Amino acid sequence: MNFVVFSDDWGEHPSSCQHLFQVLTKAHPTIWVNTVGLRLPQFTLSDTFKSARKLSTMLGLRQATKSNGNGSGQLAPIVSVPLMTPFHRPDWLAALNNRSLVRNVSRALAKQDFKDFTIITTTPTICGVTDKLSATKIIYYCVDDFSEWPGMEKKLILRLEENLLKHVSAVICTSQALYEKFKDDHPTHLLKHGVDLKLFSETPEKEHPVLSQIPKPRVGYFGNFDQRNNQELIVSLAKAMPYVSFVFTGPVQANISALKRQPNIFFTGAVPYEQLPAVVKGWEACLLPYHFNALTVNINPLKLKEYLASGKPVISTPLPDIVELRDYLRLVDEKNIAGWRTAIDDAIGGQWVPDLNAIGNVLAGESWTRKADIFLRICQVT
Repeated sequence: MNFVVFSDDWGEHPSSCQHLFQVLTKAHPTIWVNTVGLRLPQFTLSDTFKSARKLSTMLGLRQATKSNGNGSGQLAPIVSVPLMTPFHRPDWLAALNNRSLVRNVSRALAKQDFKDFTIITTTPTICGVTDKLSATKIIYYCVDDFSEWPGMEKKLILRLEENLLKHVSAVICTSQALYEKFKDDHPTHLLKHGVDLKLFSETPEKEHPVLSQIPKPRVGYFGNFDQRNNQELIVSLAKAMPYVSFVFTGPVQANISALKRQPNIFFTGAVPYEQLPAVVKGWEACLLPYHFNALTVNINPLKLKEYLASGKPVISTPLPDIVELRDYLRLVDEKNIAGWRTAIDDAIGGQWVPDLNAIGNVLAGESWTRKADIFLRICQVT
């Protein structure tokens, strides 16, 4: 089975789609198309650098990332980088994007001699090209409700998604809420995220150097820091617990000026994916301090099982897909500052020690290899 995947930039960060295709590419030739996202770039330093890096790759001034993002040496797909703009309006600009996509992907298909192939897309922005590429099947791998993201043009996104759904053979969803959204109108499957057990369950010998200047005890969060994170909760905890260092590792996609004013909140920047366990080694607990709102109820946090696999105590707001694992972590309402303090203090003081055997049993069948096998079977029988 051959695949053409429209998704985030290969190798930039370990998304669930990239995890799946790090496995699938070994036996199934894949063309991975770096596709522009739905969020318009902002006038921020990080967005400016990201846009410049993406444009230089599109123009051939910078080579697209070929590695798989986790350093494991698995095969990478053929990476295609069409010239596109991040704008989906006016219509003539969207048409230019579509023509560039079709031209670029058609060349890649001819070069690889793909006769039959299945399209996988994590974004509805390709709705204008799906009927021009002669795919055998089209699968919408839905990982989020993008229409709920702040700053997004909700009506446009819903229209793009509606147009895409006219062409898909099936929808694969990563959370129960997303599954419920589609199941009555489309062939829909639920496939929750996996975990790299080997990477996260083996304790590194040393803490990561990014922690060297950060006082102990530490609690932390890794991954994209964005509008899903409850900054009011984090500031309240930092003020109430000046003896604790709150560490955030990963790209920042939000205004964090209020957090930076707190002396015990630290942002380390991103580290390579395979180095995350060394960061977690230096924490007493892992945090998921999310808002509970229309944006977050649709997510199944990729980092949740990675946190659990590390053996550290995990504290989270009670999002629907997290509640299912309530026996292995602590769920605390985002407004319950005292509850968060107690959970953090119990983790630091050793009063709360996770049941590693029980967690191991729960995660035993959650590997990315198994998830990729299920994903493949869905694609084959659809």
